[in-house]
Amino acid sequence: MRHKKRFIVYADFLGTKQRYSKPQLVVRGRELLEQALDRCVIPRMHADDMYLYVHSDTAIVTCPRLSPLLEPISDLFSYFLELHGDDRNDQMTLWLRAAISYGRVLSVDHVQNSDRVRTIPFLDTSLPTAYKLESIRRGSRVFVDPTIPDEAFRECQELFFKWQQITGHGYHVPNVREYLWPAKIPRDSDRLAKGTIRLNGLWTKALSKKEWSKDEYNKSMIHLDETLKLFIMTSSLFCSEDRKREVLFSLLPKSTAPHKNISYKWGVWFQALRGIVENCEMSVSTVQEVETVFGIARTVLSNGGYLDHFMGELEFPDYAPFRNALCRLGLHEGE
Repeated sequence: MRHKKRFIVYADFLGTKQRYSKPQLVVRGRELLEQALDRCVIPRMHADDMYLYVHSDTAIVTCPRLSPLLEPISDLFSYFLELHGDDRNDQMTLWLRAAISYGRVLSVDHVQNSDRVRTIPFLDTSLPTAYKLESIRRGSRVFVDPTIPDEAFRECQELFFKWQQITGHGYHVPNVREYLWPAKIPRDSDRLAKGTIRLNGLWTKALSKKEWSKDEYNKSMIHLDETLKLFIMTSSLFCSEDRKREVLFSLLPKSTAPHKNISYKWGVWFQALRGIVENCEMSVSTVQEVETVFGIARTVLSNGGYLDHFMGELEFPDYAPFRNALCRLGLHEGE
């Protein structure tokens, strides 16, 4: 048994169980995974001492250092996101999710590979943690083991957001980091902005088709919803000032007319307003525009019965900067 430590990325698809009802879908998903790994991961493995293990719809990539893993992860996630089309009923809409952990390499080699035997020699102390972390929240998101020391992120800390108390549907993990993977590959503002606008277009089009029940939404739309929110947060941090303003303001309501599906829209509006207030330059014109759109959103939310949800979200510790900024602008009462 060797005693060596390494980082691992544990990535797989959401919804594989449903695809097993049609074996051809499982085969196609595996084909796409192998093609993506061949393009995004395998060319980088030798230079950075990476290893790749594949089983079913799961890929595990290892490396002694964190930094070399980040670009392949981002490239891999981008690959699958670009496959998404307008058809929300497409069973081959593949949502990749992942987790990053760190642990000790374990080794057992009693059974050797042969013509009739194939073993996957991956046995790390980090595996249970990674398996649990990847399901914290829905969507194409990457969560990181909170026990990894801050020093490990020294070269790339701007690419991670450290949640104190992550909100949403799922279990609570204090101080968990999230990798803002859309920022790594589309470093240029234009590509990141276009990606956010495209996702919003897919989400808006699907949302407008009907009044979505909670069960239907959580089955068919939640992954797109959560991925869009990740892109909004990433755009607010990494886009240029002009592109940031353009994208974030475009996501907000333009009139106080009644909105369908307000129970799902308010979360996207929350993240867009948060991005503007926390990360845009507050010129006189921007402040005036914020006051206008916040007033519109507040009216729509109040009429739709969701203003309390919006204002209640501000009380979570991760949104304290947003709440304080609204107070400074006179848009929210301070304590």
